[in-house]
Amino acid sequence: MELPAFHYHRPTTVDDAADLLARFGDDVDLVAGGTDLLPNYKNRLNPRGHVVSLSHVQGLKELSASRIGAGVRLVDLERSDLVRRALPVVAETAQAISSPPLREHGTVGGNVMLDTRCYFFNQAPMWRESRNFCLKAEGQTCLVVPNSDDHCYATYSGELAAAFLVLDGSAELLSAQGPRSVPLTAFFENEGIRRFADRRPGELLTAISLPDDAPEWTAGYQKLRIRDSIDFPSLGVAVAFRLDGDRVAGLRIATTALASCPERLDAVCAPFLGRVADAALAAELGEAAMKASVAYRNVPLDPKYRRKMVAVFVRRLLARLDGRFAL
Repeated sequence: MELPAFHYHRPTTVDDAADLLARFGDDVDLVAGGTDLLPNYKNRLNPRGHVVSLSHVQGLKELSASRIGAGVRLVDLERSDLVRRALPVVAETAQAISSPPLREHGTVGGNVMLDTRCYFFNQAPMWRESRNFCLKAEGQTCLVVPNSDDHCYATYSGELAAAFLVLDGSAELLSAQGPRSVPLTAFFENEGIRRFADRRPGELLTAISLPDDAPEWTAGYQKLRIRDSIDFPSLGVAVAFRLDGDRVAGLRIATTALASCPERLDAVCAPFLGRVADAALAAELGEAAMKASVAYRNVPLDPKYRRKMVAVFVRRLLARLDGRFAL
């Protein structure tokens, strides 16, 4: 299927890109690798009249232990010795995304800002028309929860956000009004159309910043999908912790691909701080994370199964990262 017609812009600076976003308002999209946007455009999923390419914009490819540019390719995260040494959960998560050819094109910004997905939305125009379309594109009702009162239940399927959440990352944003930084814990919104709780009109993501202590956390990521490559996640779980002797001094869990935004389960983790790191803690923590998770019925795997796998993945990750959790 051919792409719809649009005006294509190739700025070379972040300021020029921000000016274009301000000029075109709601009728503009950003594209970097294009691995998600262009297939959506071919299926006529909310195409815009203007597309701004970030592939030639300078200043988006910084890569350090404290700052990862939005234009960094996924394959660069996967292969970087610095990332594998200082931020192994980021390299591990990047390696789990899609397939090698797509990771050559996909970017950090594209994965963090990934549009939500749903099997009522990500379909060809004729299929969607047969269902009278959906709230996210051309319709009036969310087909996942028909009585949802104008709430879209499409699922967020980006994966790097889970890793950045457990490392306490922040989104660096830029608009024509200037730059600002937003903690990722406050950035996303659990609604499939709005998607972001704290992204102002005309803002683009320029980088993910990480605190100085990010390399001090032991962290890992695990993904549930039908096929071992290509597929979007039906669940992603990231876990990070710090130990003081044999006791848990810091603990974070983040999930993705369950609801319309990634989520960090701080309330789940708080009661486990100060506990001895052992298999009993891992099992209890997994059960608590499962009970706190909500899964939408809009991806191939059943919601109950995906929630149960939250507990399984938490236990497996902790045991893999530190043998004391497996004792």
